Amino acid sequence: MPTPQLWDETPPPSWSQLRRRLRDHPEVRAVLLAELGRHPATAGRLTGLRPYRTPTPQPSHSTWFAGTWAPDGTDVLVKINITLRERFWMAAASAATGLVPRVLASDTGLGGLDVAWLVLERLPRTYDPAWGAAGYTAMLAAAARFQVFAASVDTPLVYEEGAGTIRHWALGGRQVCAEAGVLLRHLDADWAWVTGVAAPEVMFGDLHFGNAVFRAPPPGLMALLFDPIPRRQPWPFEPAYFEVVCGGSGLVAEMAAIRAGQGRPTCGPGEVGRLGVLYCGWMALLSWSVQPDEARRARLAGYVTAAARLDR
Repeated sequence: MPTPQLWDETPPPSWSQLRRRLRDHPEVRAVLLAELGRHPATAGRLTGLRPYRTPTPQPSHSTWFAGTWAPDGTDVLVKINITLRERFWMAAASAATGLVPRVLASDTGLGGLDVAWLVLERLPRTYDPAWGAAGYTAMLAAAARFQVFAASVDTPLVYEEGAGTIRHWALGGRQVCAEAGVLLRHLDADWAWVTGVAAPEVMFGDLHFGNAVFRAPPPGLMALLFDPIPRRQPWPFEPAYFEVVCGGSGLVAEMAAIRAGQGRPTCGPGEVGRLGVLYCGWMALLSWSVQPDEARRARLAGYVTAAARLDR
């Protein structure tokens, strides 16, 4: 029997962390299921596997199955074709408490396939807008816990991002409004000020409601994160990215308060306000490249305009 063509030759979009994806076809899924049945970490331990579609606006470029972990009956998701960064950080963070869903098995390959993968505990709840501000606070607290953990991890599997990264994002978002040019002209000086008051550290890197699950609703709300894109950035990156992508307001100041409660570095109130305005402006330029619909354009332009009008 001929070997099926496993890989989809369609190039993934620019925002994808993966450079290729597996074909969405029954014969490919049959190969993956057979390999999971033979792998020492999963043989005889996964039952009832069936295709799973992630409920996110942007399609996943990994291949997913849902099923049961036979040793203890845990509901699980199997995610195949992930970055080595994701596999490393999820497996490492799983050993800590309250960071990510439990990783029950993982490897950097599957049979003869050069694909990293994870078996994750499947938790019952995703974000509900009815939770209001509590949902935002839970996400910021989860990101802050991840940052504390990340500070203890020694690995090169981190995106090292600096002023050049911000410039790349800003150039891609120039269509937002005329004030985008102001942010580009002042970028080097603004970046020097930001890194002078908020030293770069490792962030979760892709904080939004699509990358979180919850064990219980409020008042016992606690977010567990998945799909990290670990980046070294000044700490305002995380709450500003989250605010621009998911809504809310004042999230940089809220994260500063959370960090202060942890005994971690933050800065003065005036500096926090300026950091929030600058980073939300930068993140609006980043978001424009992946959120180009007109309904969001005015909000993104508002962030950029506020950042452009800062006293310099």
